[in-house]
Amino acid sequence: MIRKSEIFNFDVCSDFSKLLDGKNFDFSLNSKTAKNLKNKKNVRIITIQSSSKINDSILKNFPNLRLLVTRTVGTDHINLADCQKAKVVIKNIPDYGSFAVAEHVFALLLSLTRKVIFLNKEIRNGLFTSEKAKGFSLEGKTFGIIGAGRIGLETIKLARAFKMKIFAYDMFPNDWLAKKTGFRYVSLNELLKKSDVISLNIPLTKKTKHLIGEKEINKMKKGVILINTSRGAVIDTQALIKNINKFRYVGLDVLEDENRFSENHPLLTFKNVIITPHCAFYTDKSVKIIAKRTKEIIENFERGEHG
Repeated sequence: MIRKSEIFNFDVCSDFSKLLDGKNFDFSLNSKTAKNLKNKKNVRIITIQSSSKINDSILKNFPNLRLLVTRTVGTDHINLADCQKAKVVIKNIPDYGSFAVAEHVFALLLSLTRKVIFLNKEIRNGLFTSEKAKGFSLEGKTFGIIGAGRIGLETIKLARAFKMKIFAYDMFPNDWLAKKTGFRYVSLNELLKKSDVISLNIPLTKKTKHLIGEKEINKMKKGVILINTSRGAVIDTQALIKNINKFRYVGLDVLEDENRFSENHPLLTFKNVIITPHCAFYTDKSVKIIAKRTKEIIENFERGEHG
């Protein structure tokens, strides 16, 4: 029987602290925080989110660790080879909030195209005028989805509601699904050249790191809108900054090197950019799903060990 004292949860906000079993920490797990933890030798299960970076130097602090649960879809923040060497089982949560991330894609998109943030500032300054309020209509525009997995498909459903033409690029196309859902697969080059809006919905891998670089940006339309709710390193940040005038708007929920973010980040100087803090997944519904599935993973692991 695994005791609650043998479970450590990191990256835990107040919402999660009420729902997770074990000892909760509001900070991320790294070399410094791991070093200062008490009773870590008794820990058998750890749960984290993407801000915690797991490698051999972290694992050495937990000699009895048997299960690592990342409360995320992606596992790019975990050195899988180091975990395998340490005989630590890795589990993720493949789908807990595709709907939530898709909603956030359009939250970013509509905040930009309808100038919501800008106009709210104008209103708060006492300027109740529509003189600068002309928006960018989505109806009839071409929406390009890079990555038509669970999140991509939920995003496509919303794009259809706005009567947009939908292109998708995916390494594993499903023609039956495309026909049923109402979109068309195209090459990456065609998507980049023809899309008015591009949404990135792909995991971070060696192949997708800096998938959007200077060469890809040069292929895009002048005035394209770019939305990224996947991982920051899918975009080459320096190429984005260098070519920022190519974009009508850029909406980012993720950044490269998020742990080193500061008020001096160069992207904050551009008026056509809005940034949110890696929170696309974070809704009242998704929090409950994540906590429930985390518990289920732990219970199933315990059953396997003792059943």
